[in-house]
Amino acid sequence: MKLIVGDFETYWSQTHSLYKMSPIDYVMHPDTEVISLSLKVDDEPTHVWFGEDTIREHLQAQDWSDVMLVAHNMSAFDAMLFAWRFNVQPKVWGCTLAMARPIHSKTTGNSLAKLVEHYKLGVKDNTALLNTKGRHLCDFTAEEVNAMRAYNRDDTDQCHALFKLLLKHYNSIELWQIDSTIRMLVEPKFMLNRYVLDKALSDVRIQKQQSLAQMASVLYEMDVDDNPEVEEVIRSKLASTAQFKKLLQARGVRVPMKPSPTNPEVKIPALSKTDEEFLALQEHEDPVVALAASTRLDVKSTILQTRLESFLATGKARRGRLPIPLHYCGADTTGRWSGFMYNPQNLPRIDPSKPKLSDALRKSMVAPPGHKIVVADLSGIELRVNHFLWQVPSSMALYKASPDKADLYKDFAAKLYIIPESEVVKTQRQVGKVAHLGLGFGAGAATFQKVAKLMGGVDLTLQESEQITYRWRDEYPEIVQGWKTCHATLPGIAAGDKCEVDPWGLVTTTQNALVLPSGRHIRYPALHIEEGEKRRDEWWYGTGRNRARIYAGKIDENIVQALARDIIAENAFTVYKELNGLRPSLAVHDELVYVVQEDQAQHVLDVVQRIMRTPPVWWPQLITWSEGDIADNYGDAK
Repeated sequence: MKLIVGDFETYWSQTHSLYKMSPIDYVMHPDTEVISLSLKVDDEPTHVWFGEDTIREHLQAQDWSDVMLVAHNMSAFDAMLFAWRFNVQPKVWGCTLAMARPIHSKTTGNSLAKLVEHYKLGVKDNTALLNTKGRHLCDFTAEEVNAMRAYNRDDTDQCHALFKLLLKHYNSIELWQIDSTIRMLVEPKFMLNRYVLDKALSDVRIQKQQSLAQMASVLYEMDVDDNPEVEEVIRSKLASTAQFKKLLQARGVRVPMKPSPTNPEVKIPALSKTDEEFLALQEHEDPVVALAASTRLDVKSTILQTRLESFLATGKARRGRLPIPLHYCGADTTGRWSGFMYNPQNLPRIDPSKPKLSDALRKSMVAPPGHKIVVADLSGIELRVNHFLWQVPSSMALYKASPDKADLYKDFAAKLYIIPESEVVKTQRQVGKVAHLGLGFGAGAATFQKVAKLMGGVDLTLQESEQITYRWRDEYPEIVQGWKTCHATLPGIAAGDKCEVDPWGLVTTTQNALVLPSGRHIRYPALHIEEGEKRRDEWWYGTGRNRARIYAGKIDENIVQALARDIIAENAFTVYKELNGLRPSLAVHDELVYVVQEDQAQHVLDVVQRIMRTPPVWWPQLITWSEGDIADNYGDAK
């Protein structure tokens, strides 16, 4: 297979750039002129072409059927230009930024300039690029064309050298994962239902208008209809922390406070959507305060409106299709994917019993005519991994007895309330659920109290939270010991010692990292000790603003998430091999989503389910399960 490394240079200005626009908007905008392209084929000299017509001629002359095409930031920029503007379809897509992310995010950073400096691959001089700000190719002087040619060529040569250095950290399966991630973006399978989006966007705007009008009437005795400027006045007053603070004080309400994230010794108003005291103001006895709090949440929560608008704009740019933008190893420590732009990985869940405006996002993602959407998810995979990793006898027995119906939430609730499992009611099971999800990685009682409220809407006193925390730890001492074991490995990781971490011997230590069965690493670069609060030693890793503290429960969480990630990643690769090159159309942590021909949907679901219900070869003792569905839109396939 040929290796071709490429790099585009495009028109940009103060207002027209990737810093001001989404990548899709920028790539597809008529003002985004492709100025030059450099290509390096294997180890041959790099060539640079100028002008879109010339570039298209050379790209169309290339046989792409046996080519791996690589660029830096291919997965969030260059691939869209190659695929959408020039119809290039290589055998394999590659991206050096994606490859660098799990290795260098916590230290040097992932920009080509930083990586070139780190690996001593030359000097990255941006002068030629900066000199072309706001100028089209027709505005270039001969000297500027030559300077851009050298700049473009150097970028490509450096990217080529970087790829070869990073390649030693990758196997064919992980390179396939990068390729599949890029294909979700540039070969979108979902169509968009514009009517569903338009209706939801209209409803969102009406809802905000009504909230603002009500506040204007209650607080200021103004009529929005009579004064168009009132809406913006009320919006700014409610959105402003200082103004909202004054409103509360004027009504005789204590302003909730919290430690500043940058300086814990300083207190700041706790008036965001994650602050419990602020959320509680929505039920305040003063109806004006309650209305103000709920309206502030509505005014400041623009994410739904922004997403709806982004879906619509993207659909317009891509002929009704919805590209799936994901970062490979976006969570650089564990290797899980993360979303960007409209972040398709955390679209709000749908509860059929409680319809919401946000349901439109998932429901607008539809299968093309003659196709169906197939969804399958690994049931509670992280919970299973954590309990099997540390060999919790009761949990393992429960899963062995009933792989599909084992309910650890209800099991713990029965033990907590000392009642038969058959008598556990919905609210008690919810407590069991938030206990497992909130306490599995070492959280204390105070933290769990907040997590229970935010995660499951469970109100607990601190005393109740302490009782549940102690009961959970008593019930699962193997996991508690696992946290201690994880923490005890830190000196060895720093020293480069090799030892097994878990009782199965799945995870082993190496210099500044943990090695997973897949061969991937959980990296803790520059691991060291610092003096923390109360003059206690704390372990930290990374450098500069990327520093992060690492400790017992966090290591366990990293291991569990990384193992769960590798399981579903391997599932996707196995599906690809068994189903003639079928790649996921969307991947969401524990879920694989495919858009397939209608007459193949049931077969695809059956194969995916069988694969997901088969434990990985490197951990045959793990019991996995999956649930799946087939539907016409993503929202109904749950």
